[in-house]
Amino acid sequence: SRAEKKIAVEKANQKRWPIKGKLENGEEYSIQRLAPNGKPIYYHSENFISAKTISTDHLWPDGDSQLFMKGEGMIVGEWDGGATRATHDEFTGRVVQVDGAEELSNHATHVAGTMIGAGIYNLAHGMANAATLHTNDWNEDSGEMAAQAGDGLILSNHSYGQRGGWHWNSLGDDKWVWWGDPGVDVNEDYHFGFYDEQTREWDEIAYNAPHYLIVMSAGNDRNDEVANGTEHWVWNTVINDWDLSTDSRDSDGPWDCISYHKICKNVLTVGAVNDIENGYENPGDVSISSFSSYGPVDDGRIKPDIVANGVGLFSSVSTGDQDYESYSGTSMSAPSVTGSLVLFQEMYKTMNDTFLLAATLKALAVHSADEAGNAGGPDYRFGWGLMNTARAVDLIQRNGNGHLISEEYLAPGDSIELSVYSDGMVPLRATISWTDPPGIPPLPSLNPQDIMLVNDLDLRIIGEDGTIYFPWILDPNNPGDAATTGDNIVDNVEQVLIFDPEPGNYTIRIWHKGNIDDGQAFGLVLSFGTSGPMTFYVSPEGNDDTGDGSEENPFSSIQKAVDESISRDTILVAPGTYNGSIEINSKGIILASHFIHSDDETYIAGTVLTNNEPNPILYLHQTGTAMVVKGFTFSFGALYGDNSIECTSGNITIENCVFTQTGSDSDCGAISFGSSHGIINNSRIENMSGCFFGALYVYNSNVELDHFSIINTNGSSHIIYSQDSQIDMNFVTLSGNSVDEDYSIIRMYDGSELNVINSILWNEGATEIAFRVQGEENFATIYYTDLNGHINGIETNDNGTTNFGLFNVMETDPLFCAPDSNGFQLSGNSPCADYSENGGPIGAFGVGCDFVGIG
Repeated sequence: SRAEKKIAVEKANQKRWPIKGKLENGEEYSIQRLAPNGKPIYYHSENFISAKTISTDHLWPDGDSQLFMKGEGMIVGEWDGGATRATHDEFTGRVVQVDGAEELSNHATHVAGTMIGAGIYNLAHGMANAATLHTNDWNEDSGEMAAQAGDGLILSNHSYGQRGGWHWNSLGDDKWVWWGDPGVDVNEDYHFGFYDEQTREWDEIAYNAPHYLIVMSAGNDRNDEVANGTEHWVWNTVINDWDLSTDSRDSDGPWDCISYHKICKNVLTVGAVNDIENGYENPGDVSISSFSSYGPVDDGRIKPDIVANGVGLFSSVSTGDQDYESYSGTSMSAPSVTGSLVLFQEMYKTMNDTFLLAATLKALAVHSADEAGNAGGPDYRFGWGLMNTARAVDLIQRNGNGHLISEEYLAPGDSIELSVYSDGMVPLRATISWTDPPGIPPLPSLNPQDIMLVNDLDLRIIGEDGTIYFPWILDPNNPGDAATTGDNIVDNVEQVLIFDPEPGNYTIRIWHKGNIDDGQAFGLVLSFGTSGPMTFYVSPEGNDDTGDGSEENPFSSIQKAVDESISRDTILVAPGTYNGSIEINSKGIILASHFIHSDDETYIAGTVLTNNEPNPILYLHQTGTAMVVKGFTFSFGALYGDNSIECTSGNITIENCVFTQTGSDSDCGAISFGSSHGIINNSRIENMSGCFFGALYVYNSNVELDHFSIINTNGSSHIIYSQDSQIDMNFVTLSGNSVDEDYSIIRMYDGSELNVINSILWNEGATEIAFRVQGEENFATIYYTDLNGHINGIETNDNGTTNFGLFNVMETDPLFCAPDSNGFQLSGNSPCADYSENGGPIGAFGVGCDFVGIG
């Protein structure tokens, strides 16, 4: 409290002890209070590859999960050694200094960047780079945490701790200090693994705020070793001051060197491992850092809970708005986990409109962790393993499909049972976690084994033959031994794993020992079967209210199937006409007609998407690279409408689709790309008219056109409009199209680039390509192409320079078979029939008739 700190500061001034400062290694510290024996208590800090190590990068907008996650709208808390530099380029208005602290801290700013850095400098990309940070200095932390948790804070990072065991230069005189209590034990600091009043206080804060998870660094105390006879400071309770001593004392670690708040039951404690540059593949990839503290806790509990990269993390610092440094320590591994947990909660909120309980969040992190160490199961080095953010978020998405995430309440004297079927294809794993009431600290002593668990829940899996499978347990008396299974009586996390289950039914049973006076909420995470992409079926004969999306009971609308799907799923649409706007957000799915399975083009003509309202037929936002639209006819029929497909900030592949128009509208178009990447294959736009933006509108995007055509289409301005974009054309036909006077077939603005090969641009009475001066210069390169007007078909005067190249370009009538009826195949005698770079036909359609006369 403020009063305790005031007393400590007054005492420090009287004794000339340091009050706050920063050591040469970057460690920040400040006095907090006096221990009951008068010894000063100090808090001190414990300092793109980190995200890759724990798979968080898979969830980012350019990651392979197709999820576009970045923590937008989420709030995460931080307590650290000072103020965070809110003006740093990486934060852009997303940092709130809640407590009003003003003295900037490199350490606090570095931790903040690891959690929420925007990635302005790519190597400093934070785990949740659009989240908002509510930050505080570590003074008054307990009271502030309780208050902010009461106001709805669900997650906070604490990369600091109190000094324990040996510590160099604590008093600023280049001497070792031993922070133990000789009145309890002269050789070993009893605080390591000891459950004290401070530990109890934070357990109580968590217990009173069931959605609030506190994440702490495990500490860097392992391998602190001082040679026998070295002069050092030790606390002398007789003189109530520091005293010099040359007594020999034990080194810190390697086991039992985690202390104070870090051993709380209800805190997620994070150890540090070396980075895994190419991502995790097997347990041998995970190596513990040289400093990360090991468990166990005195009563045998597992600490740390989990590990993440804590070596050489590059992040923002407070010395300037563009300043960065690399730090190492469990202080760095903890915010990697905290920022990643933001994404857990973001996904769960998106899918369930609520947040996970802290206990369930902890269970999910444990359940999804990658195995680390030399043996299966948890240990006192790595805890439950290496954080795997991508797997955890996938479990949230797949809830109900081979996995279960459930929040339950166990009443006194009750038990809960669930039956599941295991197909034997994957391990059967069940994990429970609960926020336990605070324990009662024992009297100060060395390694007391008093059990601090209050509510002892039990988890078992029971096979059809009656075999009982027990949870993992560790032996604190032999901390280096591999985990075995048995009755866990100390941890408020339990996990049962059947690595190679026999196919069949299994019972998951949860009950409790002794009394649980108020009952106990807990989170359960269960994996029991294969989990992979699903197929949802849509048919005009389906029903959105009673259908389940199966082949036997399909949905009637595509939007319903989209809402039920997740990335990598397939939506298979039966023939028919589907009217209305379809919206796909933050997913990468396959949307296809039955053409996907048969290559029967009647499915393209017979599966029609249309919309008679002024909205796109298909609106895509932040779709991942797996987004495919295949085998449809888009028939735009609005009187006042938009585009058939509109893609913003996303990726899409369009295959085997036809775009046409049944009405007219001055603002319509076929396909629009904004800040996106598009691929269009084996598709065509035909018979559209009166659209101001033409057939293809491309802004700040990259679009690849392959075996693609725009034919017999009229645009009141342009057919293809490109601004600040790159368009690559290969085997493309643009022909039979027209535009109003003073416009062009392709219009390039503001630094656009056009690459054309093996194509036909043959449109009577219109400029084929025009550059317009606006912003950066435009460039066009054309190979093996039939270009109407040749060089005169390119208008460059507005550009100021000639930024184009023509290579093997001809100007000859292509001799189409039947262009008036969309027959833009080439005749056998066409000069385009053997003009491609490989000697074959150019354009989108190939050869379709024997001979067309000339003249």
